[in-house]
Amino acid sequence: MATILAERCREESWVRTSVASLDRFRTTTGHSDLEALLQQAIAEPAVAEQALVAFATAMAGYTESQISGLAMGAKIWFRLNGVAVPWRPLAGIASPPALPTTDQQGVEHVILLALIGSGLRLTELLRLRLGDAGSLDSEGRLIPDIEADPLAVQFVPHRGKQTQRITFLMHQARQALLASLEQSTAAGKPLDLAMPLVAQSDGSKVTSASVKRARRRSKSLIRATSETNVALCRATGDFFREWGLPGSRFEGLEELNIEEYI
Repeated sequence: MATILAERCREESWVRTSVASLDRFRTTTGHSDLEALLQQAIAEPAVAEQALVAFATAMAGYTESQISGLAMGAKIWFRLNGVAVPWRPLAGIASPPALPTTDQQGVEHVILLALIGSGLRLTELLRLRLGDAGSLDSEGRLIPDIEADPLAVQFVPHRGKQTQRITFLMHQARQALLASLEQSTAAGKPLDLAMPLVAQSDGSKVTSASVKRARRRSKSLIRATSETNVALCRATGDFFREWGLPGSRFEGLEELNIEEYI
C-alpha cells in the first residue's frame, strides 16, 4: 500500500495518514494478523465489509467525518490488495447540517474545503472533471465514483513532471461537493463525467468573480490562523519570561515541613 501511494501521491502526508489509520484499524478490531484477514477477505469479500463495520461500531462515539478519516487506511489497503470493498461512509455521529448558502457561496465553500489538506493548487482543482473523482483499483488507478468515501481525485500537476497523480479530499469537502452537485441535479442539469468537478448549479464553469472571492477568503483564513498562532506563541513566551522555566518555582516535599500539612 505505502509503495503504491508513494508513487501516485504528490503529498507524502497521505502515505503517513493511510499507514497510521490502518494500524488504528488493526488494533481497534483485534485483527493483529492483517495478512490472515486479507486472505479471508480475498476468499470472501464480505469479511472485509464486516471488519469495517466492526471498526465503525467500536468507534461509535466518533463523528462520521472522524470515522471516515480513521477508516481510510483500511479501505485503501483492502482495495490495493484486490478486495473490492465498497468505499461508502460508515456509521458515525452525524455532523451538523451545513448552513444554507447561495449558489455562489456554495461554490466558494467547495473551493476552500477542497484545497485544505488535498495539496491541490487552485488551477489544478478547477481543471478537474467529475470523472476525475472516485475510488481506487488494485493498481492505484482511479475508478470514477463521486460518492466514494474516501474521495480520491486524479490530476495532472500544474508544475513539474506532467504525470497523473492522486490525492484525497477531506470528508467535509466531499460533503460540500455532493451538496453542490445535488443543486445541479435539482436544477435539471444531469451529471456528466466530463462536466467540471467544481461548477455552478447549471453545470457551467466557476466564474472569475467566485475564484477571486475564494482566494480572498483563503488568504483571510491563513492570515487569521497565522496571527492566532503568533499570539499564542508570544503569550507562552511572555509567561515563561515572567515565571521562569517549567518547575523553577516548584517547592518539593523535601523543602516543606510535612507536619504543617498533617
